[in-house]
Amino acid sequence: MSTTVFIAVELLFLAVAHSFGGPPWAVIGALAVVLLAFRGIRIESLALMVPSLVWLGISRATGNRELFFPYTMYLASCVAMRGSDRADLAAWLGPLGGAVVVAAFMVIRILQQATVRVLVVELVVAAAILAVVVVARALGRRSVIHVAPVVWHAVIIVAASLLAYASLAI
Repeated sequence: MSTTVFIAVELLFLAVAHSFGGPPWAVIGALAVVLLAFRGIRIESLALMVPSLVWLGISRATGNRELFFPYTMYLASCVAMRGSDRADLAAWLGPLGGAVVVAAFMVIRILQQATVRVLVVELVVAAAILAVVVVARALGRRSVIHVAPVVWHAVIIVAASLLAYASLAI
């Protein structure tokens, strides 16, 4: 895939996020795009990222603004999963990027005047989900089950966003 097509799809992704979700959705999406670009322009990253817009579609269809959290955790998990495959210190670049996405989410929630109780719950849940993602990613590397890494990553990312959705009941 050419760089031009990749950038065009990313810009379309951000345009949809902004047009239908507004600035908070676009900011989280743009941050994820930038952090994923540090790993290089890869079709796998794009293919994993675009389905996050399903949360935006459901949010628009139902009027449920809380779905911003599963969207954010989908993208934070995507960034965490697509980090370096190396076993040295660079292996933490992905999880660190996921934490940066969560930090941006928290800033947005503060600007939206979320209560302290809500912020604490969201932060604890987000940290727990990212920890599960990091462990699952490591287990996937050591697994005897031979699944393409992008498939394993997709399963973990979707599971993480579903955990975030389930946490909305807290």
